[in-house]
Amino acid sequence: MIQQKNDQSVRGNTNHKTDIETIKKYYADHGHFPMFRQVLIETRTDCNSHCKFCPHAFCHKPLGLMSWECYKRIIDQLSAMNYNGRIALMLSNEPLLEKRLEDMILYARKKSPRFFLDMTTNGILLTVDKLDHFFELGLDNININDYRGDRDVYPDKWSSFVKPIYDAYYNNPKVSFQKRRTDEILPNYAGNIPQDFIAEDFGFCNYPFRKITIAYTGDIILCCDDFLYDTSFGNVITNNLLECWNSPDMERIKLSLLDGKRISICSRCNDFQDYDIY
Repeated sequence: MIQQKNDQSVRGNTNHKTDIETIKKYYADHGHFPMFRQVLIETRTDCNSHCKFCPHAFCHKPLGLMSWECYKRIIDQLSAMNYNGRIALMLSNEPLLEKRLEDMILYARKKSPRFFLDMTTNGILLTVDKLDHFFELGLDNININDYRGDRDVYPDKWSSFVKPIYDAYYNNPKVSFQKRRTDEILPNYAGNIPQDFIAEDFGFCNYPFRKITIAYTGDIILCCDDFLYDTSFGNVITNNLLECWNSPDMERIKLSLLDGKRISICSRCNDFQDYDIY
């Protein structure tokens, strides 16, 4: 097994070109890419909202639930490698629909105090008491996106289910609140949202370099934009996370991105991130 850590020498670059050069040098020096800093876990697939800008509005995604064995396998592996980054207990789903969420937070926190446990929610099912309890169990951070169709009329209004939480937590850095619109336009999720774009205008993207994305089946997929699981680089039940992260097929895609070329599902994607990634 390759031993990896988040090398401090590859942090802190804010220039796109410098980022690419730094990653290339790290790869040349070590023979592999730096370890992921974020883990995205799709514990289930569904959402309780139907925003027209979301891939859920364009693609049929049957309900899928991650097995408890699979979840434990992920957390156990991360603990064994002394991982100390972000673990997001959601992907493109609504995490508060997960009936085992409290147990998942508790299990992860017991395995390591170094995990940064995080989630993003639309807040519809959230209450102050529930959020208090999540933090008691070990959640570190929550992001609440309040989607409204009347932002033009009421730009500063909170929805009725968000307002009590905002009043209780508005000054707490563990909770972020975002006033969102229901008519937003997101990137096309690797072609899963129909949009016209010029593929040649998009080259480097840092998503596959900083996040490891785990589908409810346990498959490692390329990134959070792979909504319908068109990629797979191993499965956590039978493979080690680092083996999947360093798989030749994933490295081929990353090396192409570093050269400004998009292959695989990246070739039909207009999403990109080029800010500081390590």
